[in-house]
Amino acid sequence: MAIGGTEQAADILQRTGGFLTSPGPRGDYHRLPHGLPIEQQRLKATTASHALLAAGHSVHLDPALNMLAAPDGDRDAALRYLTQLAERVSAAETSSEVAEVLTEVAAPVHGLLP
Repeated sequence: MAIGGTEQAADILQRTGGFLTSPGPRGDYHRLPHGLPIEQQRLKATTASHALLAAGHSVHLDPALNMLAAPDGDRDAALRYLTQLAERVSAAETSSEVAEVLTEVAAPVHGLLP
């Protein structure tokens, strides 16, 4: 759930995370559609939070929703994963192999980044 923010932030939430605008007692808020599996919630929340950060907005993402955080809070796991991706790119011998990694990172629906 996101409360407050600018129209730009609302647009980012809608485009990158599929958030819906809902009326609340203190103004509109933004939420994910009901019934999403937890992994989809985590993916959409992480994607939207990174897009908001890239646009210069302040973000607090619950660690339980952060796809880049390990369940036990071990950020080293996320760093190891990113290092593996970088090594795959460095070892790639064809542009197709590089494209596979880039797709894994930046795919619009299932990528790590928005």
